[in-house]
Amino acid sequence: MDFLELSKSRYSVRKFSDKKVEDQKLQKVLEAGRLAPTAKNSQSQRIFVLQSPESIAKIRAATQMAFDAPVVLMVCYDEDQSYKNVNDTAYTFYPCGHYDGGEVDASIVTSAMMFQATELGLGTLWARGFDANKMIEAFGLPKNLHLVCLLDIGYPAADAEPSPRHSDRKPLDETVKYL
Repeated sequence: MDFLELSKSRYSVRKFSDKKVEDQKLQKVLEAGRLAPTAKNSQSQRIFVLQSPESIAKIRAATQMAFDAPVVLMVCYDEDQSYKNVNDTAYTFYPCGHYDGGEVDASIVTSAMMFQATELGLGTLWARGFDANKMIEAFGLPKNLHLVCLLDIGYPAADAEPSPRHSDRKPLDETVKYL
């Protein structure tokens, strides 16, 4: 399947079957994240694979955003390793006072893993509707790691379907400008 077809077929799965994700497929998903580009090749992403009964119970207690997926990737970045643009002071909301590329890099990595999972016949959900402090506390993450998102992974349930808004896309001329 070409990339545009893959992009069209991917949707946010909010109901997963209880079928186990094969380790070989999970490793391919993780490898896609490892190979994803990051600013200055900083590779500041840190991915925690939650699949043990204990980890899954912990994530489900902390958020509803796991949607009963058999695997949840907790995608973080290490601020000690992430690219910083000290010349860009427009981003004063970052604790360092300038642009920190860690969140963007973690997002690129997550996208690569999401599309690899889709190509392998797995469903995903990029989740951010949670309280990161609850996750950080539940999993004892150090202060230098910042939780960017959860990536739920598994086989879609037989009755899983895209959101009614899934196919709603603005025309290119509303989102792209030629200068």
